[in-house]
Amino acid sequence: MSSITKTIRLSGKADGSIEDAVKTVLARAASTIDDIQSFRIVEVGGEVDSSGTPTVFTVTMDITFGIKDPVVH
Repeated sequence: MSSITKTIRLSGKADGSIEDAVKTVLARAASTIDDIQSFRIVEVGGEVDSSGTPTVFTVTMDITFGIKDPVVH
């Protein structure tokens, strides 16, 4: 594990559940970020249909990952 980390804030959404939205954000982040170590949900929201049923769930998350050590030549 890296001794130095960086935290970024990302948002995303998914149909189904808050958990699906979290998994969507983490999967997308993991496709371009190595060494994801933790996340924290900052905000949860969503959209509802005319009957008040949730249709889309949104999350804003802080994602923390390790910073690679510089290459020594």
